Amino acid sequence: MHSVYGLFTPAAMIRLGVLGAGFSAGYSFASSHGSVQSILQTPTLTASQIAMNWDKVYTRGVKLVPAVAFASSLAYLYAAYRFKGPLVATVFGISPTLQLDIAASLLLFVFPWTYFRMLPGLERLQAYSASARKGAQIDGPEAEGIKADVEDWYWTNGVRAVAFGGACVLGLTVL
Repeated sequence: MHSVYGLFTPAAMIRLGVLGAGFSAGYSFASSHGSVQSILQTPTLTASQIAMNWDKVYTRGVKLVPAVAFASSLAYLYAAYRFKGPLVATVFGISPTLQLDIAASLLLFVFPWTYFRMLPGLERLQAYSASARKGAQIDGPEAEGIKADVEDWYWTNGVRAVAFGGACVLGLTVL
């Protein structure tokens, strides 16, 4: 029993939080600035193809990144709760426990950001993708709406990547 308890030290939890936050940052950044950017810059894709390709990228990410971000935030919060080291100021001039709480908050920030800022565009893009999969051709103002929504998702998902990256840096500087 004691050896299992030893796995949950604050240092181990911080490392777990850093790993999850770093993965989430990298995945979100790669999704936005790699996959979606290349989809937007391919001139031969129709609006229907853009919507379906975006949906593939989004579906992969939504299955993994929220769970990893939430688990990382719990790891940071547990580490802050159990932290018994010296409460000397870190690189940023604040206590390690506060810094871990801020890192957890950054990870949790993406959930309301997604719900309040990104959800309307996500729902439109998913509807466009579903109709495109059924064979509907999307053109005219709807096609421009798809491109605008994908471009909006591109930068708003980038904001999430920055928040994840910030949480990763905050966790690293506590170690």
